[in-house]
Amino acid sequence: MTVTLARLQSVPEQIEEAPPSGHTRRKEPRFAASFEARLENARGDAADVLLAEVSLHGCRVQCAESWIRTGSFISIGIADAAKLQAIVRWVRDDSVGMEFLRAIPDERTEWHDLMDASY
Repeated sequence: MTVTLARLQSVPEQIEEAPPSGHTRRKEPRFAASFEARLENARGDAADVLLAEVSLHGCRVQCAESWIRTGSFISIGIADAAKLQAIVRWVRDDSVGMEFLRAIPDERTEWHDLMDASY
């Protein structure tokens, strides 16, 4: 059996220009916060952390727990309310960025109150 392979052609690489100063890739606003929260994973590891920023789709916390790794699934809660499920997107120094698996629902008023307070 004979197969003819397509010939690959060189395409000039396109270089993207840097976004204008102050522009980010985020489509929604982030709100500064300073509020205690609790992280937990499925193995039972838990930590009290400081919630530093929050948006409808994610948050940043300050903590230095060694069990928190990029790509891991965790739950995060504030006060005594039910926790939100999230995935850790990045860990840098004592900061952890996470994306919620679902946007914060309207009925989760404790989270919306944090964003409205905008410390």
